[in-house]
Parts: sequence; C-alpha cells; structure tokens
Amino acid sequence: MTLSSDQHLVALKSLAERIAPPETAVAVTDPTRGIAVVWPQEAPAIARAVPKRRREFAAGRQAARLAMRALGEREQAVPTRPDRAPQWPQGLTGSISHDATSCVAIVAAGTQFRALGVDVEPDAPLHDDLTAEICLPQERAWLLDIPAPRRALMARRLFCAKEAVYKAQYPLTQTLFGFDAIQVTLNVRSTGFTARFMQTVGDVPEGTVLSGQCGTGGGHVLAMVTLGAQAGMENADFPVCATG
Repeated sequence: MTLSSDQHLVALKSLAERIAPPETAVAVTDPTRGIAVVWPQEAPAIARAVPKRRREFAAGRQAARLAMRALGEREQAVPTRPDRAPQWPQGLTGSISHDATSCVAIVAAGTQFRALGVDVEPDAPLHDDLTAEICLPQERAWLLDIPAPRRALMARRLFCAKEAVYKAQYPLTQTLFGFDAIQVTLNVRSTGFTARFMQTVGDVPEGTVLSGQCGTGGGHVLAMVTLGAQAGMENADFPVCATG
C-alpha cells in the first residue's frame, strides 16, 4: 500500500513524538512541496545550491521553526556554521535530518539537553556495497543471522543509528569520524540501540556507550539520540556533557 504525502508525514511525526523524550519538540515537513521560506540569515548557505538541495534545506529550517513553536519558543533563524552544521539560537539545541520525501527536526532547551541527534532514512534495503562500508565485522556477523529478505533492511537501521549518534556528539566534540568508530547493537525489537565507541573521539574515550531510540513509520526509518543535561537523564554521563 502506498501512503499519501499527508499520511506518511503523520505516521513519521507520530513515531518521532513517541520516541522523543519529554521536554523536546519535533516537527516534520515535506521537501517535495515546493520551496519553503528561508530567512535572510539562512539564505547564504544555499545561494549556489541546486533546486533539490534548496528544497531540502528550506523544508528542514521550516521543520525547525515548527518545532520551536511547539516547544513554546519564538521562531528564529537557524543559520549554517562554517562547518555546515546548524547554528541553533542561543538557549536552544536541536537536530535536523531529511530523506527524499521528509524532513524531521527536534528542538529542546539547552538547559535540558546538551545536544540532540536525529536521522531519517527511507525504510528500504541498504545496498550491499554500503553495508560493507558502514558496518563493522561484528555488525556484519549479526546481519548474517537475519533472514535474507530482512537483512538489508536491518543494515539500513544500523546506518540510521550511526548517523544519529554522529549528529548528537558533533556539537560537543567538533570531531569527524568514520562509520568504523562506533558499533551499534539494536535491541531485540529494534526499538532502541546502544552505540559503543570503538576508538577515542576527541574527549570521548574508547569504550564509551550511548543509548538511542529508533523505529519505522510512514515508509521511513528514524533514529534519535539525546544527551541529557541533568543527572539521571539519558546519556547525561556522556563524557563531554559535563553534568554535575
């Protein structure tokens, strides 16, 4: 069954709201519905971009502002930093992701969360060449125990989780790393995962473990990592969170 544009967005938003923790807000938009409004501070980032990139960027910023509104904050611009990461307004943190037919944004107050990471992917098999590039030997061994029809779909979930982990840690470490830097283990129902750092990344030592949430809805795979800013919150003990 093929979902309409509205149906796939409703299902994706429902999934995002289900896995996002309290004190966050999420929003989704459709980048295929023309170009959303881009604020002047944001425009330089796509001044020379092709139309597809302009649509995705604009829809992502639109989702970010919708999430700000849902959080009870005033809508503000989200410019792009020199490293191409979003520059969130003072006092807020967030993350934006898109695939061909959707954009997802999650936003929270910086007093509640040090950083957030979200990734959305099509719920479609990951090509074997990409699986070999993205997955560690331990992950590929796990995939081999999965029946062939689902194996490439689960590889997509591993990829999505790794992207969410990367996006959550980057605002704090400012460190680039490859897919081999972390090993992802999905739980038995594929509703959550752990990610172990297999090498030191910035100030994050080898062996550090993060947890995250994931799921599927509306023809998409969604993964989310939240780094809590207060003791007792998920991942609040992440080394660079510096919680008391």
